[in-house]
Amino acid sequence: MSLFGGPEEHAANPPSTWQVVKAGDRLWHLRTADGTTLDRFDTRKAATEALTCSWLVRMYAQDKDWYAGKTPPGWRSWADVKAERERIAAKWGH
Repeated sequence: MSLFGGPEEHAANPPSTWQVVKAGDRLWHLRTADGTTLDRFDTRKAATEALTCSWLVRMYAQDKDWYAGKTPPGWRSWADVKAERERIAAKWGH
């Protein structure tokens, strides 16, 4: 559901930190600052446009709202997901 594993990772990876990186012949990656590839493109232009206008940017904004308590239709609330993660972590001693 979310681009990142939790609100801390989300906050540390806003679109302003994403980078366009040449990954091969006619292959460009959109990557987070730590090098995680979010998507790939055939042209640098397409990858650069994705920094400001793409499903990734829209998803980032939706995730921000989700972590803030505004649950998108069809999603479970972040509070429910967080509580479940905490129950699982406690069960497995993490």
